[in-house]
Amino acid sequence: MNEPLILSKKLIIFTIIYNLIEGIFALHFGAESNSVSLLSFGLDSFIEIFASIIAIWGISSTNKKVHIRAEKLIAYSFLILIVFILAKSIFDLLNTNKPEISFYGIVIACISILVEGPLGYQKLKIGRELNNKVLIAEAKETLFCLNLSVLVLIGVGVNYFFGFWYFDPIAALFMVPWLFKEFREHIS
Repeated sequence: MNEPLILSKKLIIFTIIYNLIEGIFALHFGAESNSVSLLSFGLDSFIEIFASIIAIWGISSTNKKVHIRAEKLIAYSFLILIVFILAKSIFDLLNTNKPEISFYGIVIACISILVEGPLGYQKLKIGRELNNKVLIAEAKETLFCLNLSVLVLIGVGVNYFFGFWYFDPIAALFMVPWLFKEFREHIS
């Protein structure tokens, strides 16, 4: 097995461990504050774990059909998150379901920005070097988490500092077009 592939597996294992911790905290504080952006963030952590497990399976195989199946499974993980974000954000906006302020949501988003950015770009670089679509799709899932972290920071931060509660579900809705683009790219 070549060195970039070994490194990519180590990075993916780190991603799984990091996202397990991040997901537990994000879901806890998201539920506590009723924050759709923070809940979506927590859910995405577990979807990213799923994508990482699928990626390890996919990159470990030399079978082209396994690579295609793994890439499609990762694509469907994007679709699951789209459905959750749309349902929860629209429900919260229509029912004026205001989230509480969440200092810990801000902390989680900041930590994620510092971790997910370098991690995602390193995996993407290796995926492109190896021309491995499964690794590229998994890296994009990590980079989506980086984008999501920025949106969570905006949504939760604006609510925390200014009390504009609707920024939280609106920030979550801004994730949908990017998710849909990634879904379409990896499903075809």
